[in-house]
Amino acid sequence: MHYVADPKGDLVPAAQTPFAKDATFGYKNSNLRKYVVEKSGGSIPEHRVHSVSLEDIRTGGVDAVSKKLLSLEKGSVIVVNAVVDTDMEVFVLGLLAAKTQGKTYIYRTGAAFVSTRLGIAQIPPLTPKSLGMSTQASQPGGLILAGSYVPKTTEQLQSLISGRGSNLEVIVLRVEDLLKSPECADQAALDAADKAGQLILNGRDVLVMTSRDLITGNDGVSSLKIGSTVAAVLVLFLRLLVPRPRYIIAKGGITSSDAACKGLRMRRAQILGQAASGVPLWRCTEQTSKFAGIPYVVFPGNVGEVNTLQDLVASWAKDFKPSMEYQRLGKSSLKVSRVILGCMTFGNPSWEGSPWVLPEEKALPLLKRAYDCGINTWDTANTYSNGLSEVLVGKALQTYSIPREKVVILSKLYYPVMDITSNARPNPAVNDGVLVNQMGLSRKHIFEAVDASLKRLGTSYIDVLQLHRVDETVRSNPEEVMKALHDLVQAGKVHYLGASSMHCWQLARLHYTAKINGWTGFTSMQNLYNLVYREEERDVNPFCDVEGIGLIPWSPLARGLLARPSNVQTERSKRDAKTAKWFAGDQNEKIIGRVQQIADSRVCSMSAVAMAWLLHKGACPIVGLNSLERIEAATEAFRIHLSTEEVRLLEEPYQALAVQAI
Repeated sequence: MHYVADPKGDLVPAAQTPFAKDATFGYKNSNLRKYVVEKSGGSIPEHRVHSVSLEDIRTGGVDAVSKKLLSLEKGSVIVVNAVVDTDMEVFVLGLLAAKTQGKTYIYRTGAAFVSTRLGIAQIPPLTPKSLGMSTQASQPGGLILAGSYVPKTTEQLQSLISGRGSNLEVIVLRVEDLLKSPECADQAALDAADKAGQLILNGRDVLVMTSRDLITGNDGVSSLKIGSTVAAVLVLFLRLLVPRPRYIIAKGGITSSDAACKGLRMRRAQILGQAASGVPLWRCTEQTSKFAGIPYVVFPGNVGEVNTLQDLVASWAKDFKPSMEYQRLGKSSLKVSRVILGCMTFGNPSWEGSPWVLPEEKALPLLKRAYDCGINTWDTANTYSNGLSEVLVGKALQTYSIPREKVVILSKLYYPVMDITSNARPNPAVNDGVLVNQMGLSRKHIFEAVDASLKRLGTSYIDVLQLHRVDETVRSNPEEVMKALHDLVQAGKVHYLGASSMHCWQLARLHYTAKINGWTGFTSMQNLYNLVYREEERDVNPFCDVEGIGLIPWSPLARGLLARPSNVQTERSKRDAKTAKWFAGDQNEKIIGRVQQIADSRVCSMSAVAMAWLLHKGACPIVGLNSLERIEAATEAFRIHLSTEEVRLLEEPYQALAVQAI
């Protein structure tokens, strides 16, 4: 009886393993002598099959092994029984002694024999670094090719797809489509090669796999024919693939053999070592082979633990950090960074009610780092720190010689601006008394506020001027508001117009007033929108979608609620009255728990999941990034592509809330 160790280390009779039960390559005998007879269909009779037993090896030693090998007739088949490395070492010494007597042997064996026969000492798994490969982000992606249907391979593929998440592109070849006709099979291979090639060029790791529903024939022959058709498609895929991957991992014994010999035209390859335990790594340098010199990993179907393939692909991954992405703001041609820097964070730490604001010496390096990381869109307002936020934005451009055309500056007006040296906020903010005409949406205040902002910013124009809030002018005289804004655009002081938190009817009234009169309408809406406050989805967001107005939501992390487990509080959150007021839903804990659940499964931060949800909605969130680490991690959300089920999981607990922050 011969045994195979399962993943738990238990010994299973060879004929009871999943591979033995395969429809095409299965077998019934656990005794390898009878297995040879069975698999040869009787062409090799049992009297020609012999064993080198453990007793021969452990009791008789090298001489006994050599004597038995020399006693066998030409054409004999020899089954070698070995359990540990020392057994194999004794056998190999006996084999070498027999060879000196003129005997010749052909080997059909595994990695343990090869390493012992060649005297290769155990070495750790090879890595890209040990092979001298570059792991820079600019390198092409790798290719994983999977055709094996054994249950372990399917489990390993599931682990790979789940574990690598958005770091892995998956192309599935549906077997039922491949079997329709040769033309369908050829077209599938061509389509897969085109798609995989583009992804590899873009630096993405690609898994090309056959669908997991095992399709078999009525008997072994017809099942083998199906398997041959599938294998031929994988070979054709490799032949059609043009861009050279960084590496190739072939999953499955037949897949790896066909891919190497037929797809890549390898005739002879060097065994460099192992990529993982029991997983050989080849390199073929023949110039007649395709992708000569490429690292080629031969990953048998039944080898390794559930996570071995995932761990291997992860260890061969590039030093990948997603770069900043950009998109058009609404239907305009203006492109903004998909993560916008919120500059309320910068200014006067003593500004009333905002002890988290950072002073100049801390703010300027962060603005520079944001620019260096590709965050080219900065959102401020004239009222933030009584104008000091705008001053610091302008100072960053000057201090670091940042070209004005390289950044997109958004600012806002409505509220009064006190003296820049004052720590106070106007309370109440009423357009009367000492504040008369110093706030609101009159033509006078709009013009004066823009001129003051331009002076503080040290620039001649604002890219996007936003209405911070609205007043009764929206109802009584929307023409005054929109004509004043349009005149600023015509004068070149402002390039685009945006709105901020307001009722949908107010947004519509202002926007349609502009459209009816041929004036400049809104390009953006900066509203309160996140996973725990979604009231904007009832009317504002659909209106913006129809009108081509881009969403740039503020407080995307709900003042930090979505960035940490619900049982964790910060000093700021303990005394933050606005959090309790705006995000008062009973469902918060459940939503936050689901954010944490997805973050754990994706191996990312909770912030990345919350931001990824907004990116999924097409929004460009405004984030207050108060440290170099947070700025450098701002692109983390780009690698999180939420599935339909994950989006449903995040959204399902939400219940209606009272409208806030208007």
